[in-house]
Amino acid sequence: MKTQCDVIVVGGGASGLLCAVMLARKGVQVTVLEKNHRIGKKLSATGNGRCNFTNLHMNENCYYGNSEFISHLLTEVPAKCVIAEFEKYGILHREKDGYVYPHTNQAATVVNGLYHACTQFGVTIYEDCEVEQITKKKEFLVHTSKGDFNSAYVVLATGGKAGKESGGSESGYSLAESFHHTVTKLYPGLTGLVCDGVVWNKTAGTRVQGTISLMIDGKTEAFETGEIQIVKNGVSGIPVFQMCRIAAKALDENRLVEGVIDFVPSLSKEEVKNWIKKHGVEGLLPQKWVSLCKRAKNPVEFVKTFRFVIRDTFGMERAQVTAGGVPVEEVVQDSMESKKEKQLYLLGELLDVDGICGGYNLHFAWSTAMIAAKHILQLRKENEK
Repeated sequence: MKTQCDVIVVGGGASGLLCAVMLARKGVQVTVLEKNHRIGKKLSATGNGRCNFTNLHMNENCYYGNSEFISHLLTEVPAKCVIAEFEKYGILHREKDGYVYPHTNQAATVVNGLYHACTQFGVTIYEDCEVEQITKKKEFLVHTSKGDFNSAYVVLATGGKAGKESGGSESGYSLAESFHHTVTKLYPGLTGLVCDGVVWNKTAGTRVQGTISLMIDGKTEAFETGEIQIVKNGVSGIPVFQMCRIAAKALDENRLVEGVIDFVPSLSKEEVKNWIKKHGVEGLLPQKWVSLCKRAKNPVEFVKTFRFVIRDTFGMERAQVTAGGVPVEEVVQDSMESKKEKQLYLLGELLDVDGICGGYNLHFAWSTAMIAAKHILQLRKENEK
C-alpha cells in the first residue's frame, strides 16, 4: 500500500517545516517524514532555547562556503523577508543589536508557530518515520519504516550530522549520495576546543573577557574577542565557536594548531607591564589564574600572549552545526533543485555552507526553504497549463 502526495519533505526541522508550510498554504498536498519522535527537536534547543532565528547584519562574510552562492541567496532572501514570513504564522520578533529573536524569547514559539501552520494548511506529519531508501522512475518512491510514499517532488531537509542528541545524523548525506551527489569531509562547527596542559582543570569555570587567536603552523589564521569560557579540558564560548571549524580542518590535516589568549586586549604590553608594577596582576585576571601568572617567568607575556596547543574539538556530538556537506555547486542556486535529479531539492545544513553564531545558520535554512518552495510552486503552475 502506497501513500500518494504532491511533495514529500524528508525532515521536520527548520528548513523542512518552513518549506512544507509555504507549499501547503498554496494548496499543495505535503507530507513531512521525521525520523525523531517529534518535529523541531533541534530547533527547540537553538540558542539555548531562545532561537536567534536571523540577523539584520547579514552578509556572505558571516559564512564559510561558496561566497558567490551565499551572496546570491542573501540577496534573494534578506532578513526582512524571513521576519515577514514568520509574522504570517503568528511569530512576532524582537531585535537586539541586529540579532533577531521571537518576541517571547522562546524557541518553542517558532516551533509551535510552524507546527500550527502545518496543521492549519493540512500538512501530514509522520514522526518516528525513518526514510530507508528513495528511488525514482516517473515519480519518487520513498521507502520508510512506516510504509511507502509516492510523490512528484522530494525535498531533502534532514539537517546535518552535528548534535546526535537533538537529532543529528548522516542519513541525509546517504540519501543525497544515492542520487549521485558528492559529500565533502564533515567537521564539527560551533563547539569548543580540547587543549593541552593541566592549567584548564585548575581554572575551569572561569570566564575571560579577552581575545583568542587561532594559529596554524605558527601563523595567525583567525581571532575573536568576547567571553572565553574555560572548561576542564580546554576552551569554549562564542569566540571559540566562531573559529572551531578552521581548527577542526587543520587538525584533520595533522597541522600544528595553537591558541593564544590575550586576557586584557584593551591594554598594550607596555601598559600591562606598568600596571603590574603598580598594582600586581590581581586586577587583570580571574582569581584562579592569578597564582599561575605569579609563577610564570614573564607575567606580562602570560597576560598578553598565553599560548597553548589545541589537540581536538569537542566533537560532532557537541557541535551545533556541521561544516561540510553536499557542494552547493551541485544544486541550482535559484531553486535549490538538484543538478543530478530533477524535482529533488536539498536544503539547509545538508549543503556545504555553515555560518558563525548569531542566527546565520538558521537564516540559511529558512532562505533555502523559501527558494525551494517558490520554485516548486512555479513548476506546478507551469505543469497545470
